[in-house]
Amino acid sequence: MDATLSDIDLPLYVDLDGTLVNTDVAQELLLQVVARPKAWGPLARSLTQGRAEAKQFLAQDGEFDPATLPYVPEVLEYLRAEKARGRRVVLASATDIRVAEKVAAHLGLFDAVIASTDGDNLKGARKLEAIKKDGGEAFEYLGDSNADRVIWKSAAVSGFVNAPAPASDLVAPEGRVSLDIREKHSVLDGIRRAMRPHQWAKNALILLPLFFSHQYGDTELVMRALLAVIIFSFCASAIYIFNDLLDIEADRHHAKKRFRPFAAGTLSPVKGVIASAVLLIVSLGVSALYYGLAFTGLFLFYVLSTTLYSTWLKHKPVIDVVVLTCLYTLRIFVGGVAIGAALSPWLLNFSLFFFASLAFMKRYTEMRRVEAAGKDGARGYLVDDLTAILPMGVSCGGLAVLTLTLYLNSAFVAATYGAVEILWLIAPLIMFWIFRAWLKALRDEIDDDPVVFAMRDRTSQLTLLLTVMVVLASKFLTLNGVAL
Repeated sequence: MDATLSDIDLPLYVDLDGTLVNTDVAQELLLQVVARPKAWGPLARSLTQGRAEAKQFLAQDGEFDPATLPYVPEVLEYLRAEKARGRRVVLASATDIRVAEKVAAHLGLFDAVIASTDGDNLKGARKLEAIKKDGGEAFEYLGDSNADRVIWKSAAVSGFVNAPAPASDLVAPEGRVSLDIREKHSVLDGIRRAMRPHQWAKNALILLPLFFSHQYGDTELVMRALLAVIIFSFCASAIYIFNDLLDIEADRHHAKKRFRPFAAGTLSPVKGVIASAVLLIVSLGVSALYYGLAFTGLFLFYVLSTTLYSTWLKHKPVIDVVVLTCLYTLRIFVGGVAIGAALSPWLLNFSLFFFASLAFMKRYTEMRRVEAAGKDGARGYLVDDLTAILPMGVSCGGLAVLTLTLYLNSAFVAATYGAVEILWLIAPLIMFWIFRAWLKALRDEIDDDPVVFAMRDRTSQLTLLLTVMVVLASKFLTLNGVAL
């Protein structure tokens, strides 16, 4: 950039969404309203009255912290330099005046604010009229979208932030260019990150019924189980995206989650909505064609349950843990139905206690971080609840091990495995993993999600490998008629 291009007496006008910040604040506020069904009626009424009224409603009903918005560093640097030179700097945005004034108050860079007011949507030609009325015919304008074309064509000096065309096609005949920032982020890469493919490993639980029924030699059943994993993963990714859209504001206050695509502004909310819808439609459509409507109902039940959890139940103490536990167990149920295998009540009982322990561990680690931040609580839990969450989680882990030992002593195992003595090695392995994980949680060595920790932890990977080897060894000896 070259600050000498603009005269010191030339007023500088800068757009907000997509120019000063890498997001659209109105879209984010709209998502907040959509997440609250009680606000749908007032929102619909405001939409019928026009865009300006809708923006006004969103600004009044929604909340955002201007301090955490993903500002464009190069634009901020330029504005501060020009402000230091004594130039008049104005925030000129089509967003609601209340939103623009909050941003202006936070930055302390602007001499005035021009934005949409009641009944007046300040976009395109309407914004140009307001700019000329405020500062005259000669001005500099920084923008980003097609709506800014008419303003750039009238500006003496133009600045471009990821503009829709080369600056030479947009600048006025006698105009000059002060900024030309080209840092567009890959939409596909942003969607991929928002899908959280690393979380798909959780859906391997769908393969457990196939594994324990020892039908992994049947190609057709293996394909049915693997397709169920893929469909479930796409459904889960659609919900991850939807959940991130609802949590943009909260994620920006989180040390790690603030780098997620929507919170960081590398992926726009509207593209996230489209991606989530496409993933959901494709996954449910494939399921309906391959498995039929009845089985697809299980995926739909997962989507509805997870959505209900994300929008409401995750703020209800203990209920949230029960729902998380059931959602994990649902994966096992889906795997059984996909291959037509009868599900062992022992496996379902074990999964309930095991995943309840992990769900409590997730809340425990979250609350430890809340405590370290000096806050009283979050998501309906209080820091004082840590003394209750710990024993509940550890006891659920112990009950999972107890269920496993009772299963190993059952008539079903005796009839299925010849080398039952080898199978008993599973119990100490699972016991070791559960109580080691809780010990690490006490030491603050586990992030918010213990399942993600398990997928990345070498000791956890080794424990899983040994467990699988024990089961296969026991079954292999059975298949060969060898019993200890």
